[in-house]
Formats: sequence, C-alpha cells, structure tokens
Amino acid sequence: MNTNDTTADTNPTETEEPGFTIVRDFSAPRAQVWRAWTTPDVMARWFHPETLVTPRDSVSVDLREGGLYAYTMVIEETGQEFPVAGRYLRVEQPRRLDFTWGSPEEIDASPRVSIEFDEIDEATTRMTFSVTGIPNDSGSEASAYDGWNSAFRVLDAELGS
Repeated sequence: MNTNDTTADTNPTETEEPGFTIVRDFSAPRAQVWRAWTTPDVMARWFHPETLVTPRDSVSVDLREGGLYAYTMVIEETGQEFPVAGRYLRVEQPRRLDFTWGSPEEIDASPRVSIEFDEIDEATTRMTFSVTGIPNDSGSEASAYDGWNSAFRVLDAELGS
C-alpha cells in the first residue's frame, strides 16, 4: 500500500485556525473507503488508534447533513473509555464528508474534519483528511495527529481484508 502523509498549517497566521492535513492513498475503490467512514459495522473495526478498540454497540450514525454520530474508543486492558461525537456538516457521497469531531458535550464547538475521497483509478483512492480547530500536535502525549495516523493504518488493514 502506498501511503503519503502530509502535514500543513503548522504555523497559522493570526486569522487562521490551527489544523493539519493528512493525505493517504488506499488500495481500495472509493465506494469501499466511503463505506468505511459511514457504516457503523465497518467503523467499529477501525475508528480508533492501533492500541484501542471501538465496540460496535458504541457506534451510531445518522448520515445526513445535521445528523449526529457517536462512538467510544476503549483501552481494553484498563477499560478506560474515550467517547467521541459530532455533527455531519456536509455529506456528498462518495466524494466529501465534513463533520465536527470531539466531546459529546461540545458537538457544535468541536474541531472540524473535512475529508475528500478522490478516485486515482478503479482500485486506488486518495483520501485528503483535514482538521481545523486543533494544531498539529505530532509527538505530544495523546496527539490527535498521531492518533489519526495510527487509525489510518488500521483502516488500511481493514480495507485490505
């Protein structure tokens, strides 16, 4: 699998929000990558960094603009839970998905995620994943950037299975 990780916006100007972008190519058709982002059964298998799990019963999706989603990541060894929720802001199947991403108590005040799914060919999809509202915190403890990169490795394995 060819993966390309790119970061951007590490030094935003005063008027720009902090954020980062990750670009990855997946050896899977665009429709399959879209389903991985929008189908609860599939999301539960990969919507977490490599060291966590997401129980299927914790995943809910109302895939429409204004609809809500939720999931809970769990450290299996300790049982510590990390609930996450958001609101879908833009749903353009199978090309684009925008949503808020954060604490269930702050759905509309959470960082925003924008994902574009570009068909490179019949069997390859380029995903451009951008987050605004949090900085590129790579290397820090509990890094969102590193967590998403880890989750994308799980997604890559999921798409190959």
